[in-house]
This record gives sequence, structure tokens and C-alpha cells, in this order.
Amino acid sequence: ETSKRDGHTSKRSKYCRLASLVDEEIRERWTNEQNTLRSQLIEEDCFSEAFDTEDLENNLTLVGAVDIGYSKTDSRKAIAVLAVLKYPSLEVIYKDHHAEIQTDCPYVPGFLAFKEVPVYKTLFDRLPAEVRPQVLLVDGNGILHTRNFGCACHIGVQFNIPTIGVAKKAFEVDGLHKGRVKEICDRDLHVAGDVGFLRGDSGKVWGAALRSTQESKNPIFVSVGHKISLETAIEIVKMTTRFRIPEPVRQADLRGRQKVKEIYDS
Repeated sequence: ETSKRDGHTSKRSKYCRLASLVDEEIRERWTNEQNTLRSQLIEEDCFSEAFDTEDLENNLTLVGAVDIGYSKTDSRKAIAVLAVLKYPSLEVIYKDHHAEIQTDCPYVPGFLAFKEVPVYKTLFDRLPAEVRPQVLLVDGNGILHTRNFGCACHIGVQFNIPTIGVAKKAFEVDGLHKGRVKEICDRDLHVAGDVGFLRGDSGKVWGAALRSTQESKNPIFVSVGHKISLETAIEIVKMTTRFRIPEPVRQADLRGRQKVKEIYDS
């Protein structure tokens, strides 16, 4: 009996070692790819020549967002959503989803983009040029990331579009642990529109905590994705927010939840 148990433990340990090796191989490959893409990252306003960031109110007309909803019954299945809203009405003028996705790609912390970005390619490939958004909000982080290259950065570089990372939770990096972020929020966020900049131990500003509405005490976390400055990113998020979450992201999330329920979890 002892022998059988020891044998089982040995097999399990061998499996764990193999899984660890595979995980390390994936990490190394993805780190190299992230570094290559990051070399193309632009952390300042780089819109079309006709777009004046000094007058966003009169230049911003189309804002998009992407989100992925996962099945509650089978986490390998998900639905990606792309929504485009007209500004200033925030009316949804285009929405598309891609279902029947087998998300077999493993989730490795810090590399979420490699699991999700390929899913968005189908949506971008069939996006009509006339509704291509001027800026894309991503439910996730931009440079607020271990290697300064979160999902919003990855999407921006790969699809050559200005992107903003919008997250519900702060990513811990450069000494910005939960307690420190809470201190920043308690100190700086009092009324709707207040901003607390997330400055790490290195002195780098990684993003900002934003109190998006007076009713919502929980902040959202905004970071640069690609081809945009933090100042402009914060302003666009403010301009497109009705509730806690910016309306483009909220609409993409609602659409994803609806389709997941209809297709997978009904």
C-alpha cells in the first residue's frame, strides 16, 4: 500500500516538474515576444494629424472597447466583443462578437494578452473602416504591468490603434502594493473626477486611480496603452463615463455576458 502511494506521489511530482518546464518555456518565449512588441510602444499622443487632443470635445467622435466573457460552465469557451460608440451621445453604433472560441492557451500571470489578443483579431479583421474607433478602451492594464506591457499595450501595437487600459483592480508593481494604493486613493479621491497618480518606488508614474462617479467609492485604474498620453487617457475615460466603468467597456461587457448566457450557459 505504501509502495502504491509512493509511486503515485512520484508520478505526480514528475508531472508537476514537466508542467513547470513547459510553463518556463512559454514564459521565455512570451517574454521575448513582449520585449519585441514593447520596442514599438508609443507612450504619447499619436492620433491622426486631423485629431487635436487639445480639443477632445470637438474631435472625439468614435470610441471603442473590447472585452471577453467566459462561460461559467466551461472556462475554455469565451466570447470576445468589440463595441463602438458615438461621442458625445455614447450611443452604440456597432457591435460584434466572436463565439465558439476554445481558449486552450494557458493563462500565465503577466501574459494575459497571449490568451486574449488572438481572439480579438477576427473582430478587427471584419471591422468596417467607417466605424473604426479613434481610440480603444481595453478592460485590463496598459503599462501598469510587470514588464510595462499589459493587454492594452499589446492590442494597441498589434492593431496599430491608440489604446487605454481600464482596470477595476490595481496591478501591484514597483512598490505599489494594495496598502499603498489605498493610501493614494484615500488621500486624493474625494469627488467624481478626482485623480490619484500611481507613482512607484522608482519614481515612475504607472497610471492613475480615478473616482469615476460620486456614487462609486471604488476607483478604476487608468493606464497608457499605446499612442496616447496618460493625461489624454484620463480625460477620455472621464468623458465617456456614466457609471463606474466607462460606457464603451460597460457596453462590451454587457454584450459579452448576454451572449455567453445565450450560447453557453442557457
